[in-house]
Amino acid sequence: MKKNFLISTGGSGGHVIPAMILYQHLSKETNVIISTDKRGLRYLDKDNLPVEVINTPNLNNIVMFPINLFIILFLIIKSYFLLKQKKIEKTFSTGGYMSVPLILAAKFLRIDIYLIEPNQVLGRSNRYFLESCKKIFCYSDEIKNFPNMHKDKIIKINPLVRENIYNVEKNFENKKKFNILVIGGKSRS
Repeated sequence: MKKNFLISTGGSGGHVIPAMILYQHLSKETNVIISTDKRGLRYLDKDNLPVEVINTPNLNNIVMFPINLFIILFLIIKSYFLLKQKKIEKTFSTGGYMSVPLILAAKFLRIDIYLIEPNQVLGRSNRYFLESCKKIFCYSDEIKNFPNMHKDKIIKINPLVRENIYNVEKNFENKKKFNILVIGGKSRS
């Protein structure tokens, strides 16, 4: 019987694309559900993927903070029942505030939590859940703002790249073509 995993992502392509690459790899041997917010839906083929929408509001909006706090409490409860109903055994989070309700629910249910930090600076959400996670997957073991007491949780991985990139055939016959691969991300200090 296949294990049941959930990947929590959303917001920008910087969160969703690594989650989709992880989905491609994990879905070969496990049942995987993707949880995202409405912003993350624009990067997903929601008609052909198992997607659950947990539309977490941004807590930085000070005017809406009391209402958003209530919404987040509701989303934690919704996430709790989603994780139980789908019998999720492991959760993976690409970080961002949209993952907070789901990862909190996973923490309450004592479900294994794995974090992904594709940036060179530790994000706030990932920093908050470092204590609770089993491991955090990073492209480097020199992440800015990373607490020394949790350095043992880092698993250094190669950058997540879509499978079709691995399968590209190199064509050296046409020397007039010039190909460039651009990889980007955000930087915070």
